[in-house]
Amino acid sequence: MTATLHATSTYAASAAHLPGAGNLTHAVARPVVDGLDQSVCGLLVSVRAEQDWTAGAGAGRCGECARIAG
Repeated sequence: MTATLHATSTYAASAAHLPGAGNLTHAVARPVVDGLDQSVCGLLVSVRAEQDWTAGAGAGRCGECARIAG
């Protein structure tokens, strides 16, 4: 017997909340509340609930968040 695991989570886009963090977006698991939260890569980030990770354009993406969130 085998099982297949599929990720069905959606993610919000966020910006790092650290000085000199650069112009990268990070993924945060939904549901989110506007404010500070932890990204999937472990950084403390500023989140706005209406931002969508899959639709976000412009800034680069965090490599670790992209690996985890897809």
